[in-house]
Amino acid sequence: MSSAQNPACALGDCEASIAVLEQSVCRQPHNYALHYKLGVCYGGLCRSHPLVHPDTAAAYLRQALRLVPEPTGVRAAILDQLAGTLLRIPGDTALREAIDCHLEAARLYRTLGMAEDWSRTEYNLGNSCCDLSERTAEEHWREAIAHYLTSLEIQTREKHAARDAAVLINLGTAYRRVHNLDLCINCYRRALRFQATRSNPEKRATLENNLGNAILSLPEPDERTAARNARRALRHFDRALRDSRGRALAIAQYNRAQAYLRLDPRQAVECLQSAEAAFQSCGDDRCTQLVHSQLQLIRGA
Repeated sequence: MSSAQNPACALGDCEASIAVLEQSVCRQPHNYALHYKLGVCYGGLCRSHPLVHPDTAAAYLRQALRLVPEPTGVRAAILDQLAGTLLRIPGDTALREAIDCHLEAARLYRTLGMAEDWSRTEYNLGNSCCDLSERTAEEHWREAIAHYLTSLEIQTREKHAARDAAVLINLGTAYRRVHNLDLCINCYRRALRFQATRSNPEKRATLENNLGNAILSLPEPDERTAARNARRALRHFDRALRDSRGRALAIAQYNRAQAYLRLDPRQAVECLQSAEAAFQSCGDDRCTQLVHSQLQLIRGA
């Protein structure tokens, strides 16, 4: 049933549209398109409304999968929709099911030659593997890296500059989690070259901070290397500071302090004082206390 066949949907009346669709699915229980549409409606992916319920949406989408012919692009689209819905449901079980759905969708998109959808799904898989690693403390970082690399290989920079920048940023973070700092830094630097980051000061500031922190994490066999890395990191923190306001400014000042601790403790104290004031003005008590404690340690040294 299209929106043209369902006037309530065309008018944006989601509650009335759901009522019509549920009546229709009772009459046509084997119509996968009706189950799919109900899954979309209950998922609230078109617009937010009082009946949004991801669990109900997932149930309808699972039924659509049981009814749809395979392998087709339609099945891949339903899997994609189900994965996105499951990601909105709390808990590791839903996240693991979402990963399974995206894995099957990626295989179908690849088989069907749907490169853009395949690339996007591989990116989503990388993000989900990172989320699973964070939530469970399981090691899925290398799986995330593999998915991000596949996403980058499929599409060209010219066609998807914004997505490629996002993939490179997340890929860099995943490399950092497996302690491959050289590749991490390379990804962040490549991401900085994209217009997508240059036109978004907040995103660029975050990336400059990430790059500076990765450089500060490099091995330092001697004081000379430590000082050189600190100066390199400071260049990125200084650029982040120029594009930062509020809490982002506090973060940049805190990062600058960590670099200055290897070069000039007095300047480190000044940066920490600025960071403390900025965190305090944002109402971030936890970070304010963290910075305050570091200041006390430096002053007591």
